Amino acid sequence: MSQEEKFKRIDLDNLPLFYKIIMKIPAPTESAINIPGGIFWAIVLPIFIILEIFLNIYLAVAVSFPLNIVLICAIPLVILVAFVRLTISKFIVWWNSVVVGTYTQREITEVLEEYIAMKDNRKKKNVQSER
Repeated sequence: MSQEEKFKRIDLDNLPLFYKIIMKIPAPTESAINIPGGIFWAIVLPIFIILEIFLNIYLAVAVSFPLNIVLICAIPLVILVAFVRLTISKFIVWWNSVVVGTYTQREITEVLEEYIAMKDNRKKKNVQSER
């Protein structure tokens, strides 16, 4: 795998069928769920899991036999699909902005020349500000 293929931008059109189907599921906009990753996994997800446990207990007691089993199995599946959808969309945004956006193949000599020019400019500014 070449470097160009390794850091290729993720487009929704080029995803496998499984991911295309998941990405078709409606979800809130990114600005509405703009939760940092640590808070999402450390606070939001455990709260949903605890609420889902209490909902399953309620459904097991309050609803008659065949329907309660179906609901107890369906609700965790829906929650799982929603979290997978959010996680995939967050990963695609992160990949396209951080990995693909910051990767540039550069020559060491060019980088050193830019760094030396930046240091010279900074020294000139410091000398001018002292006067």
